[in-house]
This record gives sequence, structure tokens and C-alpha cells, in this order.
Amino acid sequence: MPPLSRVIKAMADNEKAAGNLSGVEAEAVAWFTRMNGKPSRADRDHFAAWLNADPAHGRAYDDLQILWSSAAGPGADVAREEEHTLSRHLDNVRRMREKKTSGKAGAIIGLCLMSCLAGAWIWLERPNVFQDIQADYVTARGERRTVELKDGSTILLDADTAIDVDMGTSERRVQLLRGTAFFTVKRSDIPFIVKAGDGEARVLGTTFDVAVQDDGVSVTLESGSLQVTGTATSQRVVLASGESVAYSASGIGRSQKVDLGERTAWHDGRFVFNDARLGDVLRQIERYRPGRIVLLSDTLAERRVSGSFSVDDPDAALASVQSLVGFTMNDVAGRLVIVRP
Repeated sequence: MPPLSRVIKAMADNEKAAGNLSGVEAEAVAWFTRMNGKPSRADRDHFAAWLNADPAHGRAYDDLQILWSSAAGPGADVAREEEHTLSRHLDNVRRMREKKTSGKAGAIIGLCLMSCLAGAWIWLERPNVFQDIQADYVTARGERRTVELKDGSTILLDADTAIDVDMGTSERRVQLLRGTAFFTVKRSDIPFIVKAGDGEARVLGTTFDVAVQDDGVSVTLESGSLQVTGTATSQRVVLASGESVAYSASGIGRSQKVDLGERTAWHDGRFVFNDARLGDVLRQIERYRPGRIVLLSDTLAERRVSGSFSVDDPDAALASVQSLVGFTMNDVAGRLVIVRP
């Protein structure tokens, strides 16, 4: 593990082991980090449910907001600097603790530092921790694996993918929380429903691919027949083999013929993209490497790019995309890649 990440993880583990945080306080730190990033609609709904579950949750979150305001400067410095600078911050805090005249002051300093470090670690290493808690099956960065359901259906999960499964007597339901999954559904009179984003796909028996992306969800049918419904607009599209459709909160697009070899190349460890958004390509690469890729330009994110790469070497893929598009790329400690024009 690179130096910065090692220090962040060690500090978070030490604070937890020392009992400095209660369970509610630790949850508040994780929620604060998530809600100050780019929370999805589901994140906001789950956060509201967490706040309403117990008045102590709201108090812990409010306390953390006050503490974060007082520590915003040092927190930003920690996120930007290398390990030697981080060590200097930690040494200063240790000296302050040794000289403190009040136990309360020392506790506030410790909680502020822990908030900065835990937030940075969660953002870099576990940005989807709450989705993982909800999920029945999760794949790590760079991992692909097949899950067999109790009805005999199988799901091939792409890297950094999470699903929740509910196999009932009246319907078989899977929610794709993030990532990409390929479904081979065993034929049955019980409908098989895949919920993802603002829509769902309903089948009795077929093979199809579902991918959650920044701007919505795409569904691609390999064989059989598939009905896709938008939950917000109630629009319906029936796909035939070799067709794909995309949808979002604003509705469902038109079905179109696609290259199945291109769409399903990830099954065999390759990612093939033709006239794809750069933002989507970088998000796919991110799922196969540790840490985060941060794209600082919305205009650059919309650039179109074509090519292919092996998911087994995401850094080489990133360098290849850089040569195609010509953006500037800065690597911080092997865990944070900043992409800009």
C-alpha cells in the first residue's frame, strides 16, 4: 500500500481500536463523507432514513459538521500533501495533546483529525461502503465472479459491482446497486426482475447485460425477449436479441442494434468502447484499480473516444486513453489520479 494510504488506514484503525468513537459517531463520519461527495438519489434516501431512525444520529451528524468547520483547513492540507507533510501534522497534534490543559480539548483535536483521516480513507478506498452493507453480493476493484442463485439462474458480476437479491414465490427480484452484471435467467413462470436506477427489466428466461453509468442505465439483450420499464415515466420498451436501450430519470430512449461482442467483451477481461464518453471510460478503468480517478472538466468528460484494453492492466489502459485524448494526468501516491485538460 502506498505511504499516504497506509498512514490513513493505520490512523483510522488505531482510533477505532482505542475506542475513541462510538458506533453512532463512526456512522456519522461515514455519512458526512458520503453526503459531501456526489451522493446518488438512493444515498440521499438512505441518509434521511438513518437520520430519522434515532435522534442521536442527527446530534452526532450536527456535532461532526461543527468540528469539520473548525478543521477544514488542516483537512484539505492532509488530502493534498504527501506522507512527510502528513507526518508533520500528526507530530504537531501529538505535541498539542502532550501540552493540553483540558481533556475536552484533546478529545476535540483527536476527533477532528480522525474525521479528516477517516473521511480521506473512505473516499479513496471505500466510497461505496453503505451500498456494500445493503448488498448480498459485492465484487472488489479488479474482481469478476459468477453468482448462482437458488433458482439456478446465474449472474456474472463485473468489477466493483454490488447487487441485492430477493428470490420470492411471486417474483424473483435483483437490484443492481452499482456496476455491471450479466444475467443468465433460468426459465420459470415466476417473473425475474432487475431493478437498476430509474427503471427495471422483466423477463421469464433470457440472457442480458445491465450497466449502471453516470448518466443512467443501459440494458443489452443477448438472447430471448426482455421488457424494460421506466419507474418514473412508466414507459416500456421490448428488446429483441442484439438490441440495447438506455434510460434515466427523464425517461427511456429508443432501442437500437448493437455489437454484442463489444458490449459483452468485459466477460472475457476486455473493455471495448466505440464513440464512448471519456467520463464513462475512466469510470470503467477506475473499477479495475485501487483508489480514485477524478476528472476535473465536464467538457473533457463528454469527449468521445474509441479503443479497447485489457482490464488486467488498468494503468496501461489509462495511459493508452491519455495518448488518444491528450489530457493531463497527475498521480498522487498511486491512489489518486487527477485528470484535467
